[in-house]
Amino acid sequence: MSALLQLVATGSLIASGVALQLLAAAPQGQGMRYALQLPAVLLYSLASTLFLYSTFPDSVSEGRAMGFRLGGAAGVAAFVMVASYAWLARTSPHDETERALKAAMKENGRLRKCLANGLSENGIASPPAQSARYEASLKGDRRHQIGLISGDLANVLGVDVWVNPENTRMEMSRVTEPTISATIRYHGGTHGVDGSMVNDRIATELADRMGDCGHVAAGQVLITGPGELRRSHGVRRIAHVAAVEGEPTSGFRQVIDLEGCVRNLLSEVDRLNGAGEELRSVLLPLLGTGGGNSDSDRTAQKLASATASYFQNRPYSRIRTVYLLAYTDAQAEVCRSILTDLPALNGLVKRRLPAMDSD
Repeated sequence: MSALLQLVATGSLIASGVALQLLAAAPQGQGMRYALQLPAVLLYSLASTLFLYSTFPDSVSEGRAMGFRLGGAAGVAAFVMVASYAWLARTSPHDETERALKAAMKENGRLRKCLANGLSENGIASPPAQSARYEASLKGDRRHQIGLISGDLANVLGVDVWVNPENTRMEMSRVTEPTISATIRYHGGTHGVDGSMVNDRIATELADRMGDCGHVAAGQVLITGPGELRRSHGVRRIAHVAAVEGEPTSGFRQVIDLEGCVRNLLSEVDRLNGAGEELRSVLLPLLGTGGGNSDSDRTAQKLASATASYFQNRPYSRIRTVYLLAYTDAQAEVCRSILTDLPALNGLVKRRLPAMDSD
């Protein structure tokens, strides 16, 4: 082997070893630094041996390793490797500690996300022990209010329009899923004596509205009747807004323009009011935050601000009150804080909840 070729090979071995060490030092190498260092040491050993015997071809070395007598280049390589492995073995416990720390930080992040979205440790949302209703009027405008209703949607009475945060394909959730869409679908259907659904009224009407259209644009709103919710909860209309977008095998994500969702939604309700309907109140969930996939704080802020802006730009809107729906205690606290601090609003006032009919 020529001297130049030997030097090139030596440089390549050293460069490969450096690359492995850089990877070990990077964040993605956390928890496996020891494993990455071992091949790096092997590369350095081969490089040092090749360099030594290409530069000083008459060099001689001899020693014992693991019961074998080694000489020449093999002896040098064995010495460097054994010495390095002895040192690296001391770092193995550090890798185990790093792996445990990385797993603990990941679990801590998951639990913090659950806490921020009012979820239990298994990631399932639970409603507060008691429901509550608050309202705040717009400053200089006693005609319009923005409010908050906390608790399970199934217990909300006396709101004219329920908003269903739907996907862009307008495919309602199965009734067994813990979502707003599933709650509306189930309670809006007609049930047999055994409780099973015999007429999926809202989902059927929504599918008819879609026709042959496979999907709608983000933020688009389709209006359907309330099905059995008119009789049981006093709901007059269901407004389905395309608030989440889905990708194959990747699930759903919140749409970017939440403010556009609010404008489209309230404009559609006002259009129906202009056509002779009397839709005075709207129940607006925190769009796209189901399952803790999005930031409830940011979402509530955008929805409240967009609603206040809509009323300010349309002072003659026939809608009187838009309620944010907070399903968990954590969401309720976030919404109360945002509505209290919103410059366009007066102070929140707690209202009495409507009573459930005895029949």
